[in-house]
Amino acid sequence: MIMTTTSKNRRKIPAVALSEENQKATQQITNALDGAEFKLVKVESIAFSPLNYRKYISEEALQQFAQELKQHGIISPLTLRPLSANRYELVAGERRLRAAKLAGIAAVPASVANLSDEQVTEIQLAENLQRENPHPLEEAGAVKMMQDSGKSIQEIALRLGKSKAFVYSRIRLLALIEPFQEMFLGDAITIQEAFAIATLSADSQQDFFASVCNKWKNEKHFRFHNLDYALDRFRYDLKEAPFNTRDKKLLPDAGACTGCQFNTASLKSLFPEYAKQAICTNKDCYHKKCAAHMLLQLSAAIQEHQPNALLFNGEPSEYTLELVQSIPEAAALPCYSCYDISIYGPPEPPEREDYENGYDDDMPDFDEEGYKAALEEYQTETVEHNMLLQSGKVLKGVVVAEGQIKCVFFSKELPATRNRQQPQTAKQVQEAIKAGSATPELLQAEMERIQAKEIRAKEIDREKVQLVMHQQFTEVLENGFADLQLTPADHAAARLLVYQSLDYKSLNKVKEMLLPNTDDFDRDNNDQFYEWISGLTDSQFSYLIRMAVTGKPESKSPNHITAAFLYKVARGAALNIEAIEQQQAQKAATRQTRVAERIKELEKRIGKLKAKE
Repeated sequence: MIMTTTSKNRRKIPAVALSEENQKATQQITNALDGAEFKLVKVESIAFSPLNYRKYISEEALQQFAQELKQHGIISPLTLRPLSANRYELVAGERRLRAAKLAGIAAVPASVANLSDEQVTEIQLAENLQRENPHPLEEAGAVKMMQDSGKSIQEIALRLGKSKAFVYSRIRLLALIEPFQEMFLGDAITIQEAFAIATLSADSQQDFFASVCNKWKNEKHFRFHNLDYALDRFRYDLKEAPFNTRDKKLLPDAGACTGCQFNTASLKSLFPEYAKQAICTNKDCYHKKCAAHMLLQLSAAIQEHQPNALLFNGEPSEYTLELVQSIPEAAALPCYSCYDISIYGPPEPPEREDYENGYDDDMPDFDEEGYKAALEEYQTETVEHNMLLQSGKVLKGVVVAEGQIKCVFFSKELPATRNRQQPQTAKQVQEAIKAGSATPELLQAEMERIQAKEIRAKEIDREKVQLVMHQQFTEVLENGFADLQLTPADHAAARLLVYQSLDYKSLNKVKEMLLPNTDDFDRDNNDQFYEWISGLTDSQFSYLIRMAVTGKPESKSPNHITAAFLYKVARGAALNIEAIEQQQAQKAATRQTRVAERIKELEKRIGKLKAKE
């Protein structure tokens, strides 16, 4: 038969810093415990409390405790409340009950009292607070229990006799997932390491545990070698994020990053060491926002620029390809690696400070002529770049990189210099002169580069004349066709268009029947070909012919035969081409004078350098 007695003053609930309402509740618990009934209760009749926040107990320590109970038995009684006849629920003493089961003890001493759920929770809290050196996770559980009962951080701090910072630190530990709580209880990680891991979202903690800690039980002395480095794969600096962290609509379910529970800057009390850094600890959410941002940027770029292709820096990742495939317009475009094409960017202007002299007393403080020459070279290159973009020889592409979408112009042909050593630029030559490291070979190479640029500049002169002439002649034609007279050049241009429109078979037949000596012509000699085709019979519809010629993209380039014919047509229409040529010739003469002066100056420098050798 089980012995039963009445217990007096078995347990007192501390009333430190409690409100008047809480003190009344505490007094009611004390009264209930004072009238508790003392019994020896069969272990099998006791159910564990679902209200107890203490979820984890060290298995090793529990085994040691069980061995102790085998020798000395249970000294301090458990606290129970009745459920039904001969059935009880554990209120306090879970560790003792578990150890008793391991030790094979059939019945345990217990105080049985009728208690409400609220009273049970308060007793469990009191017992764990009164334990000597409670584990930080147990303190975290106590904090959660008080939070769930509606207590403020200030009230919890007063109840625990701790600072608010301490309370926040224990709240932070509540974010640990179960495997890391087990590691913490098993002393496999320190409290500082636990704090660091707790900054991650639950999903990120799961990934981190699976990749780094899943075999910790097999290592007798498991320790992290460089935890911060390992965690960096799961933490993201929001200041470097490609998306707008204040955008609430990017991921409506997640909202803005500002104020997010996974943004350390918005939880200064929990993560003071990361507060100024604004670190995102939710890997999944961060990547989803990056993907959403990239989708919006790519869709907008395709709609705005209508690109011919998508470009990637090397081989695109599966993640990037999945994003591209999710946009039908993007998925339909061809893809190229940036390493297999030529991208054309605008030239960079010269910087005045590169032409300042602080190293050679025999030279002026500022190389005015050198700077003017470089500036004019930059302007020439800019014109050349713009003409290239207008020529139809390049395509539009959208560069798709992680977190970056950019529209560029490109050609599918690799530049001829791709596999050769790149020449020195004007800026590099100036830097070498300024540093006193210029050599005669370097300056000689610079002279050759300038001369080559001048040859190209002359070609651009012709292109500029052709472009202006084309523009003005087009404007004349747009005003109508009244008072136009069909000229021999119109006839020749019409024959040319017909000639160029022939397919391969028809062209060979025409050559056989009408143009047996066509192969004798120098096709690069536009005047000769013009004279030849002008000898054919006349055609009509001068305006239609002229519109057809000007509508050809090739008519903008003076090197193309179509442009040569347009030139003749425009001259025949009395367009003042001479004035255009004279105006460009004056600019060319001024430029050439500067080139000659620059060459002379470089020759002088070469002479001085050789004299020092």
